[in-house]
Amino acid sequence: MNGKLVRTTLADQVHNELRTRILTGRLASGHRLLPEELAADLAISQTPIKEALLKLEADGLVVTEMRRGTVVRLFTLKDVEDLYEARILIELEAIDAAFARGCVTAELLDELEENLAQHARHLKRKTLADLTTALAFDRTFHHRLILARDNAVIAAWHQRILTQTHTAYVYVQSDTSTVVAEHRDILDGMAAGSAGQTKDALRRHLLRSRDSLLENVQATLRR
Repeated sequence: MNGKLVRTTLADQVHNELRTRILTGRLASGHRLLPEELAADLAISQTPIKEALLKLEADGLVVTEMRRGTVVRLFTLKDVEDLYEARILIELEAIDAAFARGCVTAELLDELEENLAQHARHLKRKTLADLTTALAFDRTFHHRLILARDNAVIAAWHQRILTQTHTAYVYVQSDTSTVVAEHRDILDGMAAGSAGQTKDALRRHLLRSRDSLLENVQATLRR
């Protein structure tokens, strides 16, 4: 038999479905995720629903509250600060490791160029669907930098952090107008073969992104 068999449990399928709904903004922050309602919606029993909710909590996308049960996470200012502190540490170190190991190849640069073109195309549109697609390209760009340093444990941490960061972006719709230009600066540093130039551009990008998200989260919390 050709190819690989991919077996997923019902709980895995529910987890993927609910994760997608959260990442695309279809389930807003603060939304209650009631097992009985979700079971009726998906036409399955409550058992896989409850298992999926536990996985979403491990992803950092939902929280369990007294008297309310499981709700889609509302990101606080401290949450955003913590996420970006972690991203800065992980991503800047990954650049050093990627250059040191000779992993900044022509193939990687071509891959990131194509990513940037697709990212820019979706950011020109103003729909929520295009925003979430653009954020997916953003996640891929940053995560590809991590994959270049070849550490599966760090890559898993980073993936979880990125998912939380971009969920917060979908809910408050922060400014993304400079993202493509900032990614271009990062890519230019890589193409020049300069770890220092790349790290400087990446640091500026992450700090600007953090400050923009903090401003919008603060405005949202005031409402």
